[in-house]
Amino acid sequence: MSAFIDNGGAGPTLLLLHGYSDSSRSFSLIEPYLEDYRLIMPDLAGHGHSDARTELAVRDFADDVEALIAELGTKPLAVVGHSLGAMTAIELASRRPRSLKALVTVSGTLRPGFPADGDISRRILALSDPIEPSNPFFAFWHASPQQVDRNFLTYLGREAATIPASVWHEVLSGFHDLDLGEAAAEIAVPVLCLAGDKDELFDAGHRRRLSAALPAARSIVMHGFGHNPHWEDPLRVASNIIGFLRDVAQ
Repeated sequence: MSAFIDNGGAGPTLLLLHGYSDSSRSFSLIEPYLEDYRLIMPDLAGHGHSDARTELAVRDFADDVEALIAELGTKPLAVVGHSLGAMTAIELASRRPRSLKALVTVSGTLRPGFPADGDISRRILALSDPIEPSNPFFAFWHASPQQVDRNFLTYLGREAATIPASVWHEVLSGFHDLDLGEAAAEIAVPVLCLAGDKDELFDAGHRRRLSAALPAARSIVMHGFGHNPHWEDPLRVASNIIGFLRDVAQ
């Protein structure tokens, strides 16, 4: 079973899925603003305290999350996913049209792309063990247009550096041909799509494709924010999520 954090909250359950190279700790800045909910925050395979598995594609992460939900015996009110976690949440929501009540994507996409000859892929493929937390890659990888707590980013860099290069490479490989268009078409629950207009990983083209695949979704673009708005302004992101979930519950 995946490693996970359960905040033990007494309110409705939210399942929070982190991004590529992050862990459940990715939500530590936003967690205080979601105190009225029970938060389940797993470490995806190969991340945080969860062991890697042979295959690390989005479908495999979704398999693991389904197994965790079954093990815990809980039915989340909503799934909130960031980046890789958003892709996993889309896949999960397509499989569980009745047991989930809502989906929130933060910096989501249907087709991450990351072509093998592109700058991002070259940077990731250049990683080799042992990865040092001081590697300049992390300044690029965790860059945000808005200020983010420096201690938090230092922690993220140290944690990401413990991920074996083979895991970085395998997750990247799973992105090359990924297309979640069919999965999105199966989603029947209310959807909120949050994104920053300065996201350098998933730009306006990604947002347009996501909106086209989920025409009933509520979309909020945060102007001046990047790929990690839940780090840049956790209160604002939490407020948007809470408002959406309250509307869904009515």
